[in-house]
Amino acid sequence: MVSSALRQLPTPPLENLTSHFILGELVDHLHLLQPDFLHVDIPKLKAHLWAIRNHNVDPVFHLRGFLQVFQETSHFKEAFGMLDDGMKAQIKAFVEGGDAQAVVATGTGGRSELPVSPQGKHHFRELIERIGEKIEDVLHLGHHAKEGANGVGANGVNGHAKSESVRAEGYPKIYEDKGETKTMEVHSNTEFENWGQTVKNTPKWTFVPKTILGLSNLVKWAKAHDFQVRCGGYRHSWSDTFCEEKQILVSLLNLHEVTKIPDPLSIRPEYVDPTNELKVIQLAAPEGVTARAGESEKALCRVGVSVTNEQFRRWAVANDKWSLPVDVILVEVTFGGVNGPICHGAGHAHKTVNDYVRAIEYIDANGTHQTISDPAKLAAAAGCFGLLGIVTHITFALDPMSYAIMKPVKPDICLAIPPLSRTDIPIALRKTYSDGDFEAARRDFVNRAENDYYSEWFWFTYSQQAWVNTWNTTPIKTSSVKDYPSDFDTWCQWVQGWLGGVITTSPLFNAFPGHWQSTLLSTMGMLNLPPTEFLDFSQDSNKTEVINCALPNALHFRRGIQNMRVRDMEFQIPIPGKVDEHGVEKADWSVVQRAWWDIINLVYSESDSPMRLTLELRIMGGSDLIMAPQRGNKFGTASIEVISVPDADSDGVWKSFLQKVADLWMGLDYKINGKPLNIRPHWAKEWDGITFRGLPARQYLKDVAYKDSIVEFKAVLAEIGKEQGWALGDIQKRFGNEMWNWIVYDVGEKRV
Repeated sequence: MVSSALRQLPTPPLENLTSHFILGELVDHLHLLQPDFLHVDIPKLKAHLWAIRNHNVDPVFHLRGFLQVFQETSHFKEAFGMLDDGMKAQIKAFVEGGDAQAVVATGTGGRSELPVSPQGKHHFRELIERIGEKIEDVLHLGHHAKEGANGVGANGVNGHAKSESVRAEGYPKIYEDKGETKTMEVHSNTEFENWGQTVKNTPKWTFVPKTILGLSNLVKWAKAHDFQVRCGGYRHSWSDTFCEEKQILVSLLNLHEVTKIPDPLSIRPEYVDPTNELKVIQLAAPEGVTARAGESEKALCRVGVSVTNEQFRRWAVANDKWSLPVDVILVEVTFGGVNGPICHGAGHAHKTVNDYVRAIEYIDANGTHQTISDPAKLAAAAGCFGLLGIVTHITFALDPMSYAIMKPVKPDICLAIPPLSRTDIPIALRKTYSDGDFEAARRDFVNRAENDYYSEWFWFTYSQQAWVNTWNTTPIKTSSVKDYPSDFDTWCQWVQGWLGGVITTSPLFNAFPGHWQSTLLSTMGMLNLPPTEFLDFSQDSNKTEVINCALPNALHFRRGIQNMRVRDMEFQIPIPGKVDEHGVEKADWSVVQRAWWDIINLVYSESDSPMRLTLELRIMGGSDLIMAPQRGNKFGTASIEVISVPDADSDGVWKSFLQKVADLWMGLDYKINGKPLNIRPHWAKEWDGITFRGLPARQYLKDVAYKDSIVEFKAVLAEIGKEQGWALGDIQKRFGNEMWNWIVYDVGEKRV
């Protein structure tokens, strides 16, 4: 809700809606909020914003300053109080002027110990009432937790501390070992909420497994008691793909880890429980699984679904032999979570992460541990949204380790992905460029999109510059290869994410009008991305920062993303073909230019600034997975998304904005084989409740976008079931939910 002190200010005219102008407006009028926010150091905030506006930029200096601005507020103190003692000491040392060496040397130097989440405390209080023990004896008080015979209860540090059990009557006993001496951790009626806060329910039982046998026994128990079973990791999906009310949730990580923000995973050593079979990384394949023809230079690697991207990144960099060719930026995510919705990847030459799967191990509807490695069957099984069963392990084909040569640049927005016409540029962003400038920029964009190993573009709302992160790799490790980001840079990134979460949920931020919120986030975003010194608007090669690092570090170039919640809708747009003057059909990249500038213009047409964070584009290839939205995209895929903060939804402007975005992208006037582009959303992002081409999204996906694919998908699943002893009805009943049952199985009531 915009502060009454600011409502008197007129909305700037369109020609003034740039970060430079709005920063000036912030500096001029922030003093109006001082009486309502006495503990915010508004003069210091104004000083830092003024320095940034005048190109006097130092990311470390400004991070320290922004911490000082908010450190006396109750909101900051509450968030700070939830940090472990080591992190508190480090932030205190940093705020007081400590340099990189002093900050890294301060603190525990080891594992983080964060307090039990509010949900966990509620559960334990409930439990203690039943069993009559002191809550201090059950809650996590160190590296270990106390439990009883039923495996009910406490969660360890960073999700991996050893534990025993607390006895409680009425809880199911699911044994995880053959000797029936260890039971699976279980929680009763513990509230579930996804990371994006778009899905909320209360499962009857939430289980935290460690073994294949335990999961097998759990499915047998669920079958005997007629429960549906769905899995969750870090819960980063925005769509309703999770378990239903009063059913069973299998949490791949403990409830402390997955509900805790901030998450220390990327800045603390990770304790991996050696008894947890779902946390293994093995350079081996399941019995009977061998390398495919033409893949003799690759390595097969078996990965448990509870392995996090951070665990795998550390493993790959430490061994310096093998790497996944593609991945998501986020490290606070499980391999099961990346694999489930199929859609992830980057680089025109690359397919989705799922396309590099060579075997899937899962627990079927009968509780039997099964393996699938036939490529024809993996087309369904390697990307099945959890509908096949509970996936336990995924075997990937890894590439030999290579080394990225990153050269990020911050060109003028007009030249990053140039428009099809000068008139497509909002008046606020227009600059004087010749036709030759635009053509050179177009060629540069096409070259990056078609040829670079990794390609990604960002535009932060109202920024005059874009951030272009496209790069290539080399198999040769030179002396210039460094650990990127460094320990201190990783720490700074983590704190930036944490502070971003603190600021965007603070009363001061909530009092800002939308264009102030957008500009503050835009400023912080561009400030912290390399190259960090202020640049002019040239794309010259000498106007960049060359970063040479191991491929996994380049893929995961930002840490601590988990710490700041966002809202996100992403579409996969097929790149159509176009016959050139020589009669050769090539990719028509103009569709990307149109999709990109359509959203920039939409942003400038919305006075409430619904997209308060960024417009992001990745170019990638197609996919062989039946239900992948990239499937059939011969010339590649534009993965393009709009990202905002929760306040945009609270202000009531986000959902209507998403509908306008969907209308623009679904309305792109391009065809493939005489038909409109088969544009589809990212399965895990925000699409449910939107209308696509006149139909509710669910109906459109079911009856139009995936009409033939769903038939094929079910046919392959049925073939797998015939060989492995189950039927489609069995897996639908055991592993479906309301959304998937209607879209895939045509079961249940239609919901828009």
